[in-house]
Amino acid sequence: MCGILNVISKRGRELDLSACQRALSLLTWRGPDLCTFETHKGKVFFGQTVLSITGDALGNVGENLKSVSGRFNLGFNGEIYNYRELTDRWLKDKLGPCNHGTDTEVLANLHEVLPLGDIPPLLDGMFTYSLLDTFEDALSICRDVQGEKTLYIYEDQDLIIISSLIGAIHALVPHIPLDVQALRDYFRTRHFMLIERTAYQGIRQLLPGTLETLNLKTMTWQHVRMQKISQWIDQTRMDEYAGRAIDSLTDELDALMKDCLLQMIPDERKYASVVSGGVDSSLISHYLVTHAHPEVLVAVNHVGKDRISDELSGFERVLGRDIKILHVDQGTYSSEIERCQRICGSPLLSHSFIGQAIQSSFVRTAGCRVLFGGDGGDELFGGYPAYVNIPFANGKFSPSPYTACYDSPIEFIEDDPSALQRDLSNAWKESCAAYGMVEDPVDQTALAMMYCDLTYQLPSVGLRGDDLMSMMWSIETRTVLLRKPIVKFALNLPIFAKADRRQETMPLLRAKPLLKRLFLRYYPEDLLVEKQGFAGFPNESGLYIGNPMDYMALDLLGMEKSHLANALSDRATAWKLINLEYFLRWNANAT
Repeated sequence: MCGILNVISKRGRELDLSACQRALSLLTWRGPDLCTFETHKGKVFFGQTVLSITGDALGNVGENLKSVSGRFNLGFNGEIYNYRELTDRWLKDKLGPCNHGTDTEVLANLHEVLPLGDIPPLLDGMFTYSLLDTFEDALSICRDVQGEKTLYIYEDQDLIIISSLIGAIHALVPHIPLDVQALRDYFRTRHFMLIERTAYQGIRQLLPGTLETLNLKTMTWQHVRMQKISQWIDQTRMDEYAGRAIDSLTDELDALMKDCLLQMIPDERKYASVVSGGVDSSLISHYLVTHAHPEVLVAVNHVGKDRISDELSGFERVLGRDIKILHVDQGTYSSEIERCQRICGSPLLSHSFIGQAIQSSFVRTAGCRVLFGGDGGDELFGGYPAYVNIPFANGKFSPSPYTACYDSPIEFIEDDPSALQRDLSNAWKESCAAYGMVEDPVDQTALAMMYCDLTYQLPSVGLRGDDLMSMMWSIETRTVLLRKPIVKFALNLPIFAKADRRQETMPLLRAKPLLKRLFLRYYPEDLLVEKQGFAGFPNESGLYIGNPMDYMALDLLGMEKSHLANALSDRATAWKLINLEYFLRWNANAT
């Protein structure tokens, strides 16, 4: 796991290298083992920080970041799990063996033998990368199709900045105005979910599956490739799975989980695994404890709020290992909000981020570099109740509470939600088209809801927590459920394996039935409980920022104070105001 910072001068002026280096230093938590940079023709700063997990990443001071001919320089963040297979297929006969045994080196050298646009579909992993082609004078950026990693792009008349963190952009351009409409739109979605936009004007996110190239001579962008996970939905495979018994599908998932996880275990680096008491993390920890040796098993318990994580002795008995439970109280939770927001460069995208950050801090003190988690299971395998009890759909937006577009409970003096409405409407159209071949309209809606949440909500919210909150402590989070073989498997499953609304004998198996059946192969039935929503102290943290009538957020948003009492009567709306107020307090210069 690493940090990327590219700075490009658009007008041919010499870059301020000291300023670029200071900005790069902000990424050292993402890559504490190496901080290196090169320049290209005085107009491109190409910086990289490295957290070494695979192979000899530090050999010859970042030599593995260049291709063998020296033509391509690579900035890389993530992991390519199939890099050994890629070496055998594409590189060994043409370029010889790799010197450092790293996925970074393999990715750089694939560009020596394959066209630029052919490479992303070959990669099984989580990644963003930037590629400097010194012959063509071009810089390309790419993001994994499932959206586990991201890049932020800022552009004005003088500079283009590409970074793994918004904070590094601010170090070079301190006074970037907030996108106030994006903050208003927060009150129309469950989480702070911006698909391509950010909280700032002029800063965008690279969309999942996108490959873009910047011509450094003309300073113009070109879309080279756009991947969608809908390309992995296959009618023939769907028909074949629909004809199989649930036990046969469970067998296949069992084998996939084991094989993919064993490929993900880091060499000679300590790692940890989450055991929250839920299905996904418990299954992952079972495989790791059975077939490998995680250094520590960890869970977060929000004191007085978590029904499951407070008592994990049953899981300890099955796993034969102690689970370190981190007890978080109201004061601890609230004290972490500002630090986590600074890393996000925005209000918290979800109040679950605090627990993720505290968990990652502990894992780092335990000497680990990797943390295995279970994100993606609900969206891929039907874990949310809405997929079973499908709410009314008006046709324009997803009926899922995670990608729906609601009417704002607050009236703003100036308000134009058209950008958000357009984005979420297009997302729902794409999702319905992905499963347009499904004849039953209720089944089609349920599958489309899962797809929409997987492709838009998860990359925008859940996976940002995995990346940002773990990397603030130099920890890489890995989730096996987003490996390409498992995603392809899940996308083609029949509805009865993902959200079985017809299940009557075992109500707990209505949501996420396939994963739960796999869970019951390794854990007793009494450990399978109803899904618990995240429990933290988001609303309680408002006690530490004073009277809501004095909130800076009210003036910024254009909200009448006479409407405040009604807004605070709704817990979700109250948290959003609190979250935004914390953000504005430390970020006052941006307003």
